[in-house]
Amino acid sequence: MGLKILWTEPAAEQFAERLDYIGAFNPEAARLLRARVDRSLRRLADYPEMGRWVPEFGPGFYREVLVKPLRILYEHHDKGLVITYVHRQEEMTGPDTFEGSDQV
Repeated sequence: MGLKILWTEPAAEQFAERLDYIGAFNPEAARLLRARVDRSLRRLADYPEMGRWVPEFGPGFYREVLVKPLRILYEHHDKGLVITYVHRQEEMTGPDTFEGSDQV
């Protein structure tokens, strides 16, 4: 049994927005993307160190898992995995990206 997966409100909204955008053009692609993300997160719950450190922050801060075309950033806490940010792989990530995103 893996760790609990928790989403910050901004991350959940970002994921929903991306699925809605894709779903407007191709509902099947959105459904498949959601399934791939779900599988990846279940794997992470079992192996939380599997994700690489986010290069923009360096070791010890955020980890990420790539589920094309998304980049999912998370933190590993005692209470579980906290998904903090979801964006497209080509979007820049940096400290100012996280202003106002509170933890669960």
